[in-house]
Amino acid sequence: MTTVTSLVAAPVTGNSDANGLNGAGVVVGTEDDMFPFLWTPQQPNGATGSATRLPVLFTGSAPGSGEAMSVNANGDACGMSEGLDANGNSVQRAVRWSGGVVQDLGTLIPDPFNPGNFLGNSRAVDINDAGQVVGSSDTAGGSTHAFLFDPALGIMRDLGSLIVGPPDQSRATSINNNGDIVGVSAALDPSGGQVERAFLLPAGSQSMTDLGTLIPDPANPGGFLGNSNAFGINDSATIIGTSETTGTTPSGAPLTGVTRFFSAGSPVPLLPVHSDGFDVGPNNEVVGGFDMPTRGFSFHSSTGMVDLTTLASTSGMQITFGNSVNASGQITASAEVSGSSVGVLITP
Repeated sequence: MTTVTSLVAAPVTGNSDANGLNGAGVVVGTEDDMFPFLWTPQQPNGATGSATRLPVLFTGSAPGSGEAMSVNANGDACGMSEGLDANGNSVQRAVRWSGGVVQDLGTLIPDPFNPGNFLGNSRAVDINDAGQVVGSSDTAGGSTHAFLFDPALGIMRDLGSLIVGPPDQSRATSINNNGDIVGVSAALDPSGGQVERAFLLPAGSQSMTDLGTLIPDPANPGGFLGNSNAFGINDSATIIGTSETTGTTPSGAPLTGVTRFFSAGSPVPLLPVHSDGFDVGPNNEVVGGFDMPTRGFSFHSSTGMVDLTTLASTSGMQITFGNSVNASGQITASAEVSGSSVGVLITP
């Protein structure tokens, strides 16, 4: 029997998010649109547990806010917190939580007047079991670049972009335990048009690989048209995301589909509907959203696609997105309940 757990009360706004999920069923997210939390089950992969608010960076007299995005097997988490730079300016910073302590990971812009400090904003979105963190940061050139923070080195590495020079935006979205990184970067199609492309940066590599789209370029064999995004990579190097495909929605927007990307060769569609894939678990189970308005789904080659609202079977609850999935089949999801967006854990 499937159990749906609302993880936090969110007494002020009623809104919460359930984001990252580890193999033991520990969840991180955000309560009342501003308080990062860590939810721990009473027993591994259980449906009952308790939430603890995570500390945020110092913001002076104003209350700070944050968002927890990912949690690893050790219970260490990463996300974002408001804080102050060395000059007293309000900033948004990538942070790592370990042992109940919040760590400012800095940015890709060292502060020349305050050694050991940084300028600008950053955001962390994923952490692996080695404590390596990926996300995006401002750069001195005015762009936003994907970064890798390795606790063994203690500084961010600028992962660059698929193009050189502005507008060379990029952001990393997922890192596996092998150190392989995926994300989204500005790129150029074969005709020189600016696009956004899913990328892979294998562990130890210095350059990104453009993973292409679901639209082959008929005029340039091996090339692709349109945009794509990579959102998840597991330890088997299965890469999941979203790509534009041929056709448009009723409103005229480009039609997109859940896509599996490969380090070499063309990507393949997984779902034949307007859809987005957000995470792929250790057992290659994929979660995301489909249709308009959006409904959450899970997908596996052995079971096909499952509508999470139907799976949850909870009166008055519409599951809008599946966010993360672990080896036990637990799923963190976003749900609409009485006009509020609520983070939930679905336990099979």
